[in-house]
Amino acid sequence: MLLARSWLSKLAVIVILSLLAAGCGGFEDTDRLGLASDSIRSFEADGFAAADDGWATLRIELFERSNKPIGAPTITDNAMTQYIQEHFGDPERIKIEFVTVPRAEEVRRLQVLMAANQAPDIVFTYDLPTVYNFFTQGKLTDLSPLLDQYGSRLKQLLGEEILSYGRLEGTQFAIPAKRVLTARSTTLIREDWLREAGLPLPETTEDFYRALQAFKEKRLRKDGETIYPFGQIDYYHTAPLQYSFWDWDRITMEDLYAEPGWTMPGNKEAFRFLNRLYHEGLIDPDFHLDRFAQQSQKDLVNGRVGAATPNTNEPVYMGYLAELIRNDPDAILTPIDPFTNVKGKKPKPILEDTGMYIMVPKTSKNAEAAIKYLNWMAQPENIITLQNGIQGVTYRMEDGVPVTLENDDAGRLLFNYFDYCIILNGKYVSSKDERLNLKANASNARFEEFTRKSVEYGMNDGIEPPRLHAILSSEIRYAAILNEKNDEIFVKVITASPEEFDAVYDQEVAEYLSMGGQQVREEKHQAYQAQSSESP
Repeated sequence: MLLARSWLSKLAVIVILSLLAAGCGGFEDTDRLGLASDSIRSFEADGFAAADDGWATLRIELFERSNKPIGAPTITDNAMTQYIQEHFGDPERIKIEFVTVPRAEEVRRLQVLMAANQAPDIVFTYDLPTVYNFFTQGKLTDLSPLLDQYGSRLKQLLGEEILSYGRLEGTQFAIPAKRVLTARSTTLIREDWLREAGLPLPETTEDFYRALQAFKEKRLRKDGETIYPFGQIDYYHTAPLQYSFWDWDRITMEDLYAEPGWTMPGNKEAFRFLNRLYHEGLIDPDFHLDRFAQQSQKDLVNGRVGAATPNTNEPVYMGYLAELIRNDPDAILTPIDPFTNVKGKKPKPILEDTGMYIMVPKTSKNAEAAIKYLNWMAQPENIITLQNGIQGVTYRMEDGVPVTLENDDAGRLLFNYFDYCIILNGKYVSSKDERLNLKANASNARFEEFTRKSVEYGMNDGIEPPRLHAILSSEIRYAAILNEKNDEIFVKVITASPEEFDAVYDQEVAEYLSMGGQQVREEKHQAYQAQSSESP
């Protein structure tokens, strides 16, 4: 809940946060900023409505990731949300209200809210077919005139190319976020466990496989408990492994755009390898229950996982690398780049330069306030605060870059910082010097080398899939059911008995194509060819 203006006006932090915007000072009374667990106040108790009759209310979607540390304030009432209310809401006479949506259900929940005309004023998703579906149904506000009138800073920060991906038929239907780093996934391994086993860092897929075998044998013998050497097993995060098995001599950029991964030459062999790992007990047998890797993170932190392929640099920016080291000071988690194809290359997908798509539903009465809010967010001092917290409490400035402090306040506030500064995916300090942005994303000076290696390996031999400015009716129609089928195939082919693997794989892929996959495949090929013929 939000804090009353009457209460906020009494806070000394008003003055101090103003100094923060000018690059000065720090904070001493962290409880007043929501950093202590007893600082949470309710909207009703503070009498906000009575004090502020006539104010507008801007409702903003906020991911609930179920990852709040013990002792942390709620994600809707903390130093970040109070800063937003105080520095944007109060001057504009707008009450800010955050509407939480479970991250694991965000597409489905958003679809329900939009269908019921109950969506917040600002919503977002990474799922482009869902965005196009809203657009074709006329459910999104055209933000073009509002951007021109109220979004000058936002337009400057994002740039025309990024904004163009949220525009069709002259309508700015969404504001794409800017990706600061485009590395997607990086494999990590417990180097201290490798040393115990007398093994070097894996440089090939076969090296990696031997390391997993050694982990299972050595840890079981040492600790007497079963561990799962390879964690974070899902379709998205196993993509670097899949790419390393693909026959790239037989794959064109058109194929990369139009073909489902299941039909790519070599993909079956990638899943045969994962099937082998499963049956040898090298991955968690309950991997299918952990689609968003919440359990995998806990297992890694608690010493039950020896290797994983999470989002690049995720252990740093989500704080669980620091937690691992607190739990086990001798732990060494090291980025590696093992998945190698027959030509010695390490192909892997990288991300486009756009992130989530931010939208204002047509039903919103506050589109002007929404753009003003995103434009306010684009100011450098607000980016710094929303991504790093409170100077002197959760971070310090060092050579123009915010460096996260190692303390409980930082852990209790910054675990979901990326959900407040929604116009940027990744920490951002410079439009000109990528080295500064890379350093900013290290978050903690101790982990700067980890971040550098993680990004380097995540980009090595990276391939950015092509994309088109095109709405495909088949993709809109079948996207939801095909996404569910992807998850189903993934589990079935990994867990199939080795003797039945080929039959299960072929049957599942045939079902995928018959459920709409073939229509999407054909329309994508047609769209790609049409655009290619129009290109000079």
